Amino acid sequence: MRHPVHIMIVEDERIIALHLRKQLEKLGYERTSVHTQGSDALHAIERDPPDIILMDIRIDGDIDGIETAAGIPPNLMIPVIYLSAHSEDATLARAQKTRPYGFLIKPFSDRELHATIQMALERRIAELALREAQQRLSLAMTAAQMSCWEIDVETRQMHSTGLGNFGQTHETETVTEDWDAFLDRVASEDRDMVRKAFAYAVRNGDFYDVVFRTLTADQSYRWLRARGKSFSGDNNTPQRIVGMMQDITDQRLTKDKLREAMAVYETTQDGILILDPDLNITNANRAYYRITGQSPKTTLAKPPYFIAPEEFPAEFYSELFLTLRNRRHWNRDIETRSAQGTPISLAIQIIAVEDDEGELTHFVAIISDRTAIRQAEQELHYLAQYDGLTSLPNRLLATDRLNRAIERSETRGSMVACLFLDIDGFKNINDTLGHAAGDQVIVIASTRIKAVTNRDDTVSRLGGDEFLIIRENIQNEAAASTLASKILHELQRPFYIVGHEMTLSASIGISLYPDNALSPQDLIRLADTAMYAAKDRGRRTYAFYESKMTEHATHYLTRSLELRRGLENDELVLYYQPQFDATGQEMVGVEALLRWNHPVHGLLGPGEIIPIAEQSGLIVEIGNWVIREACTQARRWQDQYDAKIRVAVNVSVRQMQLPGFAQVVEHELNISGLPAEYLEIEVTESMIQDEDMMIQTLHELREVGVSLAIDDFGTGYSCLRSIKSLPIKRIKIDRAFIKGIPNNKDDVAVVDAMLAMVKALGLVVTAEGVETRAQHEYLRDIKDIELQGFLFSKPVPADQIFASKIARTKIS
Repeated sequence: MRHPVHIMIVEDERIIALHLRKQLEKLGYERTSVHTQGSDALHAIERDPPDIILMDIRIDGDIDGIETAAGIPPNLMIPVIYLSAHSEDATLARAQKTRPYGFLIKPFSDRELHATIQMALERRIAELALREAQQRLSLAMTAAQMSCWEIDVETRQMHSTGLGNFGQTHETETVTEDWDAFLDRVASEDRDMVRKAFAYAVRNGDFYDVVFRTLTADQSYRWLRARGKSFSGDNNTPQRIVGMMQDITDQRLTKDKLREAMAVYETTQDGILILDPDLNITNANRAYYRITGQSPKTTLAKPPYFIAPEEFPAEFYSELFLTLRNRRHWNRDIETRSAQGTPISLAIQIIAVEDDEGELTHFVAIISDRTAIRQAEQELHYLAQYDGLTSLPNRLLATDRLNRAIERSETRGSMVACLFLDIDGFKNINDTLGHAAGDQVIVIASTRIKAVTNRDDTVSRLGGDEFLIIRENIQNEAAASTLASKILHELQRPFYIVGHEMTLSASIGISLYPDNALSPQDLIRLADTAMYAAKDRGRRTYAFYESKMTEHATHYLTRSLELRRGLENDELVLYYQPQFDATGQEMVGVEALLRWNHPVHGLLGPGEIIPIAEQSGLIVEIGNWVIREACTQARRWQDQYDAKIRVAVNVSVRQMQLPGFAQVVEHELNISGLPAEYLEIEVTESMIQDEDMMIQTLHELREVGVSLAIDDFGTGYSCLRSIKSLPIKRIKIDRAFIKGIPNNKDDVAVVDAMLAMVKALGLVVTAEGVETRAQHEYLRDIKDIELQGFLFSKPVPADQIFASKIARTKIS
């Protein structure tokens, strides 16, 4: 049942208002209300909105009728009919802005009033229905994330409702904007595509469909899909493009995710299976077929072949289904074969997938090919226990086997022999022929050792050129000696490598269980110690471990630590032994000799220093210190005494082998300020035998300006031709030959021969070890000879050198 029409009258003249009310009642409008001011009317509208308002324009109060009408909430859609005796243009223009439903000029008839009210009411009903339809359309477009739009081709004005206005998705009113302004909000990468779509629609009139991105107010991108058609205009209507626009951002993201998921599914290195609740395969990716070699024909609608019933016992499947039912996840590593019969290792995971209600829908199986990893693990396990070059057991496996041999020997009461072998001079092979040749030598050595050992023996490579041979159930030392001799003899057989005929030699140290040690580590350590003893005995031999070897090794270790500390604490000093002319009256030089002020054992000589320094690697550091100290002291004598004497320094093989040794000497000369001609470098004969590097270093030293001397001449194997070609200035005859003159005819003959050779080569000679007047008397008549020995002075500290010179002037 329709409710009575509520008509509100806004009129400040009460008589006119009362008359109007009577008119309305007469016309059948039973419900009316009257207000004299606009503000009162607005408050009443908030409380009880009327169906229609009859509004006088000129009323009392702060606002007139037009302002009152403008203040009515638009969503109420209340029709306003203006009643006025005035119709000036200005008044009508103001009234039009409020979009009134009618305008009656006073006075008006009942019939005119009734008709105007009825038309306004009908119009309101139509507009309410239209608004509801628009709201339904707007909600539908909002739900579908769509908008409708229209473009006037001539004016390039775009009218859009909803999403077309970029964010005003809940408004039904149409927003108008310039087409170019719309394009500005299109992503720059897509703008040209949208512009071309517009041009195509204008030119062809066909539907078009374009997907593009737009930039929103918060500077994020949204994906839109626009579809439309061009409609040609006639004389009264312009050409238009009308269409729909939909926000497909969520669809696009979902599609992208699906595409990514599909890309992962198809490109992953792992096989992926989709299984139904009965574990039958419904889908498989390419990786699965690649890993297993299966085909879709042998795969789909069946359980995976690697968990087929014939593959495992019933307990396997019971555990599989129980785990999937309780935990929804099952995994296991399986060793199986591909379709081609190749062994493969697979890591299998089966995961249950449920719907929103928790019901099982399917399973996903992930199959990882672990074959390469398994092979790598096996190779790593092999490399962890075997030598990569010779395939012999390494130290780790050898130690384990030695431990097992000891355990077996304990029950048998037998002995175990541990042979530690080191190839002699292996470093020279690497340095001269290269590491590739060195590797071949190691392989040959390992093959030959294996050839003379028993099948039950363990032959291992500990690293570098070191081997360990383990033999158990050995009866006595003689059996170990026999084994060591056979190995040494086998290694000495000639062989060819890199175009060179070669023979090998080795040094072997032997330790025995239980005589020498009880643990594998101790047996290996003691055999190593014995091996060094074999090297000290001249190499190419073997040595059994003896307790004194440990004492020697301990002494060496202690001394090497003490020597390093002594170098750091300035405990090393130089003593100097003067060298005189033939008369013994004039000192022409000194030889620098190393001493060690040991804090416990006192002053130690070169015999306690040089061997330790060479074995510990300190020889280079100490040798460079000697050069520096000797040069500094010689310069100090020149400054204090104006004594320009030569200082001789012995250098080691290790120093001469270092690249740039001549530059080191030159640097020390520059630092000290000593002229190069006052430094003499002494080398031994053995250092220059077929050593190209040594000879090159000698020439480099000569270019620096220092003089060069061969020390202990006559004790080595010098080639006179090579000496002639070397930049040697001085020959020092060893004391062993001086000791026998003048009484020993052989020594006299040798010394005379040396002197004749030196004279022929134009070299200077110094006789070492002159200790008696008879020796001096024999030598002093030799032209240009220089003398050195205890007869003139023992080695003394630097501050006593010139006191020694004064003492020597008393010798006649």
